[in-house]
Amino acid sequence: MVATRDSADPAVRARGARRDRADWLVVAWPAVLAVVLVLPLLVRAGHPLARDLVFVPRQPFTDATWGLGDVAPRAVPLDSVVAALTHLVDGGLLARVVLPLTLAVLGWGVSHLLAPLGRTAQVAGAGFAVWNAYTVERLALGQWALLLGVAALPWLVAAATRFRRDGRVADLASALAWSALASLTPTGGLLALAGLVIACSPRVRRLAPAVLGGLLLQLPWVVAAVTGPASPVSDAAGVAVFAPDTESRYGPVVALLGLGGIWDRLSEPATRATWLALVAAAVVVVVLLVGLPLLRRAWGTGDTVRWLVLALVLGGTAVAAATPWGGQVMEQLVSTVPGAGLLRDTQKLLAPVVVLAAAAFGACTARLVRPLAGREAAPMVAFLLALLPLVLLPDATVRTWATVSPVHLPDDLDRVAEALSGQDGVVVTLPWRAYRAFSWGHPGMTSSDPAVRLLDTDVVTSDSLQVGATLVPGESTRAAEIGAALEDGRPADVLAPLGVTWVLLYPDDREAQLVDLAGLEPVVVGDDAALYRVPGAAARKEPDAEGRRVAVLGAHLVALLVALGALGTRARDVVAARRRRR
Repeated sequence: MVATRDSADPAVRARGARRDRADWLVVAWPAVLAVVLVLPLLVRAGHPLARDLVFVPRQPFTDATWGLGDVAPRAVPLDSVVAALTHLVDGGLLARVVLPLTLAVLGWGVSHLLAPLGRTAQVAGAGFAVWNAYTVERLALGQWALLLGVAALPWLVAAATRFRRDGRVADLASALAWSALASLTPTGGLLALAGLVIACSPRVRRLAPAVLGGLLLQLPWVVAAVTGPASPVSDAAGVAVFAPDTESRYGPVVALLGLGGIWDRLSEPATRATWLALVAAAVVVVVLLVGLPLLRRAWGTGDTVRWLVLALVLGGTAVAAATPWGGQVMEQLVSTVPGAGLLRDTQKLLAPVVVLAAAAFGACTARLVRPLAGREAAPMVAFLLALLPLVLLPDATVRTWATVSPVHLPDDLDRVAEALSGQDGVVVTLPWRAYRAFSWGHPGMTSSDPAVRLLDTDVVTSDSLQVGATLVPGESTRAAEIGAALEDGRPADVLAPLGVTWVLLYPDDREAQLVDLAGLEPVVVGDDAALYRVPGAAARKEPDAEGRRVAVLGAHLVALLVALGALGTRARDVVAARRRRR
């Protein structure tokens, strides 16, 4: 090969090398931050089991997996997807791939939005997206699936925007493919629908197919909720419990402006209760005020306004819920409107604000560095600005590491799972509660009951949530019936008439000694888990169970076909584009 004059020029080669390093940083920086936030999961053996973060070696398919139980379908169709994946790989390996990848995809999505503003903006914005109070607090609570919906948001809005402009089917397919990822949970589905509506408006001919596809992706949880016996409305007591909160003296509104304010104080880094919370709120407000005009020049007025509307509508709901009048309105909605219980935890609606603030931070960083272009100080200044999110939240890993650190599931649980494999009936776990602290788990930290995802049969636990001194009743009529029966008599006497055939006891629970086991037949007895058969129990037939099964499974099939169709169309377009470039 003969070198051209330009390629042989040292200055040209130096600029090319700098561009290559910048491209590498755009990809690497959010990935590095993601790895740091979940580091214990990557370097220790076991399976994550803390708070809402529960992965088991192999999750079987049960009625609850599809949303055919009688609890609110909050993990539909997520559970069926995870169950399918854990039949291919161990759940521990799946967690080690999914958690850091979710955070990295969020950062890469913001950098994709910032491409017109250059590498400096991309690196800074991507880092902000990964390392902020919202992402950290939700990860500390174990709500990785919600973060998956947030990670899909910048990608689906960008694709829907291109579809509104050009009408290309491939862009619609891309938007729906990202919407399918977000729609693994109901909250993520609502975020996706909001993004599709805002991005495609007001072009009705483009809006209609996008929203139709988005609605079809919600069918699994919608059909499960509509046909199930769970109460369609939620208890209003949950509004105050799940309202934005903080231990900081600056109050919930300041916490929300700083992208924090989660209701669970154990998920809130300690520095969020200090002056750093006020600084973080000021930084977010400033970068939005300064960065939005910069984004307008890169995105155009219309698309910037659309992002702003999306952030204001959803983020404004979170701020309103932190006020007394907003709380009253939310209580009325939750107790009267079916499905409005999804909005009780309003802080999660900050998702589009997180994306917009991260993009604005990237734009501001690029603007500050621009006057230094070509000077030796430019890379150092850009690096220091990119580190600002870490400075504002220096103790992020204190919370996230405690949650993601894996544990070893005891052999007794494996023995119970083996004994129940292929067995019919219903299992009740005792002592009766929703979240548990295990002696073999994380000290002082509770987790969702792993039996729900581990056992090859339907498991019923309490779905009422104790938060401080407040007990928030669940929606499951069967759980409420079982809980009331257990208060009246011993399990062997009251569970059989309710169709409960098995009792799983956790002997290390602080209240295990209070459970009267008389009359139950021991099957597996261990120090960490014990399984008992309930004599005389018979399966209880639910009315129109087969009709509901057909409807729910049909809804899953429709959503799957939409997702596969979108992925197939997008893949075909990518292949065709590569052929054209050859």
